[in-house]
Amino acid sequence: MAVDELFKAMRTAGHDPYLVRSERALWKLYLQDAQYGSLGYDGHHDWPVLQGRYTLCVLFEYAASLGLVDVQYIDPDGARDDFRHMWGADWLQRLSRYDGLLALRLNPLGAYATGRTDAYRPGPEPAAGARSPVRVLPNFDIVALDGLAPAEALLLDAFATRSTDRVWTLSTASLLKALHAGRGLEELRRFLAETSTGQELPQTVTALLADAASRAEKVRDLGTCHLLECVDEAQAVMIAKDRRAGALCSRIGPRHLMVAPGDLPAVRAALLKLGCVLPART
Repeated sequence: MAVDELFKAMRTAGHDPYLVRSERALWKLYLQDAQYGSLGYDGHHDWPVLQGRYTLCVLFEYAASLGLVDVQYIDPDGARDDFRHMWGADWLQRLSRYDGLLALRLNPLGAYATGRTDAYRPGPEPAAGARSPVRVLPNFDIVALDGLAPAEALLLDAFATRSTDRVWTLSTASLLKALHAGRGLEELRRFLAETSTGQELPQTVTALLADAASRAEKVRDLGTCHLLECVDEAQAVMIAKDRRAGALCSRIGPRHLMVAPGDLPAVRAALLKLGCVLPART
């Protein structure tokens, strides 16, 4: 059933969710500015704006998360325009994240929970190795309408921030946190490619992943190095300017030289020719 049809049926039947206890409470809700954008003005707290958004929230965050209904959800930006007449909404693309909820369907579990059937018979188990489909939205949300296996949910938890049981949100911070912990972005790309309902990733998500990958390449770990300390700055300058030794080490500060582990034997040999001895470690 389309959500708008559900709204109409609810209002016709008198099922109106009660949100505020007084007229005064309405004035505490506003867009942009408490005085000019208050929902207390006539025409600014119409049923779709207030009760309707509350209903969308309950359906999406609770009914869908509990598996009682199947929902059709799209990018919320531009999905509804029932708030355009309100002061402060001129530049808003959406009034809430729930604007993208278009339709819902009562599934067998929901029918049983609401008393429409006397028994609940779950559907067949998915085939071994099968993955639940997900939808990747341009606003960086990852929506798993049918839920995910525990291992798949843990994978998304590593790369994204979970906002509900079935919705995760990608961000630069969440991706960098995963990279910092040693996870690879290719793992996430492969998962999304295999589960994103046959659709290509939105350009915004592709750009976000590319940006995170570039940040992981700005600094590289080349391994451990040896730090040599000279008796004085003149000794460090002499070694750094030597044709053999200087090509294998780098000056770090006035009296210190850095040498890669593989170059240490050659540096020791070059130092011996300069009349300096770097004893081998025992």
